[in-house]
Amino acid sequence: MTVLEKKKYNVIRAIMNDTDTKRVTEIERMYNSEPCIYTAEGLQASVMQRTQDFYDGKMELVQHNQMKRKVTV
Repeated sequence: MTVLEKKKYNVIRAIMNDTDTKRVTEIERMYNSEPCIYTAEGLQASVMQRTQDFYDGKMELVQHNQMKRKVTV
């Protein structure tokens, strides 16, 4: 095992045993390969359009208890 491999192993083991949710989330963000494909302006425009669609009667609200739940592990 090379020095770099040993360092990686130690880091991975430390992450696996970490109980600090905030720190694990920060590490996850750092290594997430999927970039955000939305701009702030695009999200704002989408919210405004959906709000207008709701007021115009083009969409219905779905009650929380009517949503299907998907359990992920």
